[in-house]
Amino acid sequence: MVFTVDKNGRPGHPTRRYDMIRKLRKRGKARIVGGGASGKPPVVIFLDREFDYSRTVGRKLVVALDPGYRYIGFAVCEPRGRELIVYCRGVLHTRIPEIKGLMGERRAHRRFRRYIARYKKRRLSARKGRVLTKYKVPRDVRSRDRSNATLRHGVETHLNLYRKLLRFFPFPAHQVQFVMEDNVFDVRAMTWGKVYGADYQKSPRVPESERKCVLCGSREGLHRHHLVPRKRGGTEVRENKVCLCKGCHEDVHAGRVYLPVGGVKQWRELGTMNAVVGVLREVPWINFVPAPDAVLKRRELGLEKGHAEDALAAAAAFCGSAELRTSWERCFTLVKFRRHSRARVHAQRDRLYKINGVIVARNRRKKTDQKEASFADISPLPREWQRNLKVYPGTKVLNPFRRDTPSVGGDVWVHVPTGKRFVVTSVTSKEYLYSPQLKEIVGKPYVRPDLCRRVIRNEGIVVWE
Repeated sequence: MVFTVDKNGRPGHPTRRYDMIRKLRKRGKARIVGGGASGKPPVVIFLDREFDYSRTVGRKLVVALDPGYRYIGFAVCEPRGRELIVYCRGVLHTRIPEIKGLMGERRAHRRFRRYIARYKKRRLSARKGRVLTKYKVPRDVRSRDRSNATLRHGVETHLNLYRKLLRFFPFPAHQVQFVMEDNVFDVRAMTWGKVYGADYQKSPRVPESERKCVLCGSREGLHRHHLVPRKRGGTEVRENKVCLCKGCHEDVHAGRVYLPVGGVKQWRELGTMNAVVGVLREVPWINFVPAPDAVLKRRELGLEKGHAEDALAAAAAFCGSAELRTSWERCFTLVKFRRHSRARVHAQRDRLYKINGVIVARNRRKKTDQKEASFADISPLPREWQRNLKVYPGTKVLNPFRRDTPSVGGDVWVHVPTGKRFVVTSVTSKEYLYSPQLKEIVGKPYVRPDLCRRVIRNEGIVVWE
């Protein structure tokens, strides 16, 4: 089954007329996009035809997602009576867990930068003998949208996956239904255990224990010990912390003493997913299927438990299908890569406005802490200035190492001697391409770029296999 697009880029219905497509391609009246080393499903573009939507046959394409924090399951299918034709199913590996770490690094750099600025002001104030303050124009950007970066990225990842799947499988927009499994996680029940009736209204928190070592009873030199370490999902609530003296604390971490006390694990991922799904519920064109209905349909169809299978079960529950046809099914593994890497940019040079070789303005509008006039400040210009005005656009100065690298993470390459494709995952050298897929191709995770050919540049969501 091949999906089609007309000369104006308007999608049509899929077809199995492969002989017609081959003849039109030989005559130069059709072109095939995707397929081969790209890893994408092939799409036929008719260069001499235009689809008439007034004569379109009534069909329906269902794009279903199983929302997730690390993995998002997806399925593309078409219902025909009681049967569900499966075109594609797979899993997307997201970047949502990375956002928290990146925001932590950004916060650390910002705090260090502010510390240096405040130190300079204190030093200058001591030298001048008076207090020097730095006035900054208040910014109201954050007050407009107070949602955190992880939440925004999670919502955008799910919406971008819908768009990506529609590019892989183009279909008339008025005949596409977007479906998502409605998952709601009870974080309290998973943290403290299930309760029923009036007990749900009672707080599970316990009063703070007496401040003494739980092992030896000492009250001096007490340390707070996390029963479940934070790196393993431990939380900061008092039920996950106990008091230990210095010696007992060292013995516990050395493994010489065992604490027969259970802690409390923190379910941050599930709490984040509750927030992400809550935002997606406000999107009017997404149809939600209750999780119990999807579970019953998955068991009825005999599907195994998995992200892609959950998305397929949600689509079947939405369409009321009782059977699956998988003769045209394609399985994908997609990976989300970072498209805009600030590590490649060393500095951003200002846009300059010169008259007779003299700088009269910098940038169209003032940047933060810019003291020189901007072009908006000197506008409108006199006519004699307009004749002699020369504009020098701002430029990005790349880091020397990043500028000379042959590729970036997310680019798709083909190993020419073997003809096999791989996706570059990182940039750590000027001379080699790195990817774990290369171990199966050349026996090592790196290869020289002169033995390869780049097929696709990083598109954000890349077909892994």
